[in-house]
Parts: sequence; structure tokens; C-alpha cells
Amino acid sequence: GNESSGREGAELVAVGAREEIAAVGTSEHSGRTSEGKEMQQIIGVMCCTHCTASNIPVVKEVEAIMDPAAFTVMRFALTAIPFIPFVIRARGDVETRNAGIELGIWVIVVPVLDGILGAIVPAHTWFGAFMSIIGVGMLESSGSPPCVGDLLNFLSAVFFGVHMLRTEHISRKTDKENFLPLLGYEVCVVALSSTMWYSVGAWLGGIEECNPSSWTWATFWDWMMVFPWIPALYTGIFSTGLCLWVEMTAMCDVSATEAAIIYGLEPVWGAGFAWFLLGERWATFGWIGAGLVLGGSLTVQILGASSPTLSNKDEGSGKKGGDHLLVSDKSNGFSTSPVVVSSRKDVPDILKK
Repeated sequence: GNESSGREGAELVAVGAREEIAAVGTSEHSGRTSEGKEMQQIIGVMCCTHCTASNIPVVKEVEAIMDPAAFTVMRFALTAIPFIPFVIRARGDVETRNAGIELGIWVIVVPVLDGILGAIVPAHTWFGAFMSIIGVGMLESSGSPPCVGDLLNFLSAVFFGVHMLRTEHISRKTDKENFLPLLGYEVCVVALSSTMWYSVGAWLGGIEECNPSSWTWATFWDWMMVFPWIPALYTGIFSTGLCLWVEMTAMCDVSATEAAIIYGLEPVWGAGFAWFLLGERWATFGWIGAGLVLGGSLTVQILGASSPTLSNKDEGSGKKGGDHLLVSDKSNGFSTSPVVVSSRKDVPDILKK
């Protein structure tokens, strides 16, 4: 009897060991799959950075032949057109509509905002962000002297930072089938805002083109013939609509801080396009700045890819040991970082150890 019970006990131990080994193997496989998916999304964000950077020389050339406000209206109107059917289909989804309108209003400050709002930002990310900020400043200073446009660019970066944070939060709590309606609401808000901006500016400036009494079929046809449709289609459909969809999908796995550091390369690639397409040249100061931006981005990506994030470690330990409760990031608010709360009651025993 003792021998049989001993054999049964040994078999139970062996079965338990095999189950534990299988569980560990499954966990490691899922971890590798998650890392591979995140790397794919990072590559997608990098491609978006190249596309958005190519907008810079295109828009600069368009400004030389027409009013940039009018071009902006047509650009974002073309962006919104493919998404209108999805907006109509999801018009009853209040949550998707509100989230899309918010993202349209909040159109690299992200590490600062992310840290203030409770996220754990690693030291190497702060270092990479600092290098990128210094590099962008040097790159911007290597051209024309400071002007009002530089201030507007800075304000744009602030709003872009908030937009990235909210995109991360909203994309992770929204079903993927609602991404297209969400983007539809977003770009429709941008298109309407651009139209209002152009209309108010034209009304205050007394532009004759905005007077309906002066419109004729001949003037309309002439305007259609001289309008730069190819740049509008490229910047509206490809480098805005498509890139926004890729960005929304990628933000499910890539943090706002990582994405913002990658987007910090945009002025570098934009200056590169201007170098080859427009013949513009950098000063030595600009080359140093470009190197700092590139170094900051590589620092975040290499160190970030080589070590798992703290939130992932905490999530894994919480699932394995059951000693922690992971508060979902689906709560209302800016911060999307998980909050780890200890559920163990033997705190005095832990302190004694």
C-alpha cells in the first residue's frame, strides 16, 4: 500500500512538473510573439515618419503657387472623403464619435506629459528625448533666424504630444473594427476646422475668391485646372489618411513616448528630402543636430527593445504569482500605464525578512 501510494505521489509530482514546464514554455512563446508584434508596429511608425516628412518639401513648393490655407482645406477634405461611409455606418456609436472628435481637436513633449500623468518613463527614454529636443533645436537654428513660425511649430508639437497620449489610450480600449469610423470622425473635424480657418481668414482679408457673387463656371473651371491635385492627393490620402490608420493600429502595442521619439526623426527626414528635392543645404550646426536626433531615437529603440518594460514585468508577475492586482488602463483619464496594487496581507512578515 505504501509503495503504491508512493508511486501515485511521484506520478502526481511528475505531472505537475510537466504542466509547469509547459506553462513556462507557453509564457515564453507568448512573450516572444508580443515582442515581435511590437517590433512590427515600431517599423510601421518609422515608415509613417518617412511619409509625413515627405510632406515638408511638397507643402513648401505648393505654398509658392497658391494660398496654403486653401490647399489645407482641400487636402483634409480629400483625407475625409474615404472615411465618410464608415462615419455614416457608425453614427449611432456615441463612444467612437466622441473619441474621434477629441482626437481631431488634439492635433516632443510626450515624455514630459507621460511622466506628469503617472506613467513610468525609463531613464534611457528621458536621455533619448533630451538628445532629440537638443538636436531638433540645433537643426531648426541652422536655417533662417527665429520667427513666429517657430513658435507655431512649438505649439503644434505640444498639441501633437497630447494627441499621441490620447491616441494610445483610446486605441487600446477601442475595438479594431471601429478604427476606421474613429479616424473618420477625427479627419472630419480637422477638415471642418481647416475650412473655418480659411473662411474666417478670407473674410477678414477681403479675398474676392470667397465672395459667392463672383463665382462663375469659368472661374471654377480655371481654379480646378490650376489646383495642384497630385500634391493634395499625396498629402491627403497617402501621408495623412493611411499614416493615421497605421499609427492608430501601432499604438495598441507601442507606447506614446516611444512613438513620439520615433516621430522626432521627422525633421531629419524632412531636411533630407529638402536636401535632395529642393537643393537646400545644412550648416555644420544642423548636421550635429541631426546626429543628436538620430542618436536619441536609436537609444530609445535599442535599449527599449533589449529590456522589457516595467509594466510588462509587473503584469507577468501578477498573473504568475497572484500577489498583485493589475488595474486596467480602460479607466477614464490620460494615463494608460498599469497601476500595480499589492494584495498581500502579510506586510509585517515581508518587512521582517
